[in-house]
Order: sequence, then C-alpha cells, then structure tokens
Amino acid sequence: MTSHLARAFDRRRACGHQPEPSRILPLRQPVAKRALPIREALEWAFGAECASLDFAEDKGDNVRPGVSPLWTVMQRGALGCSIDGGGHSLPAHDADIIASAVANLPRDLGGRGMAVQIAELARAGAAPDWGADLRPRCIPVGWKGENQTGPQAVTEVVRIETVTLRGRSRDFPVLACPVTYTASPARIMTARRQYLEWVEALAWLAEDLTKRGILDRVTIAPGLPEAEPWARVADERRAG
Repeated sequence: MTSHLARAFDRRRACGHQPEPSRILPLRQPVAKRALPIREALEWAFGAECASLDFAEDKGDNVRPGVSPLWTVMQRGALGCSIDGGGHSLPAHDADIIASAVANLPRDLGGRGMAVQIAELARAGAAPDWGADLRPRCIPVGWKGENQTGPQAVTEVVRIETVTLRGRSRDFPVLACPVTYTASPARIMTARRQYLEWVEALAWLAEDLTKRGILDRVTIAPGLPEAEPWARVADERRAG
C-alpha cells in the first residue's frame, strides 16, 4: 500500500499539480446587543422566550443568583441525567438571567408575589390597572321601574312624620334613596399604589441587571413606565 501511495504522489508531481493554498476564515463579527427598556426586556424574556420563574434557585445545584438555569441543564447532561419535560426549545440565555433577577426580587419590593405579577403582566404585554376607568359616581343601589319622568330609584322609609292639619293628625312616611359609589377613593388609591409598586420594582430590576453586566445580547436601555399616568389623564380631561 505504501508503494502505491508513493507512485500516486510521483504522478501528481509530474503533472505539475500544486497543493491548494490554505484558506483563512474571516473573524466572527461580535453580535450587536439589543437595547431594550426594562419593560420591553421583561416582555421579551417572559413573552417571546417563554422564560419561567425559578424560586428554588437558592436550593439544589443552581445556588447562585443570576446564573442561568442552562447551567443546571449542562450539569445534568454531564452526569448523564435525562432532562425533564420536552417539546420546546430552551429560553435564550439572557431571558433566563432576567427571569432569575425577577425571582430574586427583594421582599421590601414585593418579593415572590410581585415577581409573579411582573412575569404574568410581561407575558400579557400589559401593565397594572391603575384605575383609568374608575371615577367616583354616586348612584342608587337599585331601580324599581320607570315612568314618564324616567327610571325610578329604589326608596326606603327612614322615619314617619306626623302632620296636624285642621285638627286632624296624619302620618306621612319620609322616603330616602340609598346610594352607593361606583369607585371609592380608597379603591382608586389602592389601584394607584399597586401600580407605583410595580414601577418601583421595574426600576430596581433595571438597575440590578445594569450593574451586574452579565447579559450577552441584551442591554437594559434607560426608560421606565410612566410614573403617574393619572395626572396626565386628568390634565387631558381638563383641557378637553
């Protein structure tokens, strides 16, 4: 076999065959990072990438906050363990890191309850309802019918008045209409407070992810949801 190879090389030399020059592959260009405000980054992570919260990161084999669950998958693979679930691709690395930051939200910012709310709102591409449609209105508690003057509210007797006329006494019932408010000031304030707490939590997440600097393809751009949208709506209503 060695002699056959030697003769083949001799024939190639005789024919003037020259070896092909080696090709130098171009350097791989770095991937440009996407700049996303924190709300858009959350919607991308939980909505587009379907990242999920893992509140057990501080237990087991993924004990480092801010580390992608992909590390856990890699460790299982190294041990020959099967991967739980299946049927869909894993979220992007940056999406897992963002989800990890949400799962580790401090307790004074709402902790796990706020984390779940942030994830659910991000998947829906929505913000907390701050009560845009809530207006205090005084209305009757019920209606009993309608006549030529319009709908008639339910009334009740609050007391009996006795009137004496020409020596005769007559009792007259005093009627009142029970009312209720469609949106109490307390309810409106609660909705606005919950909205502000959500904005505060997003501000913390933006600062935390920026300080860590561990996102590969996403960077957190400046910009938070509107702090007090009710003030703008009130100005628009007055102007209109």
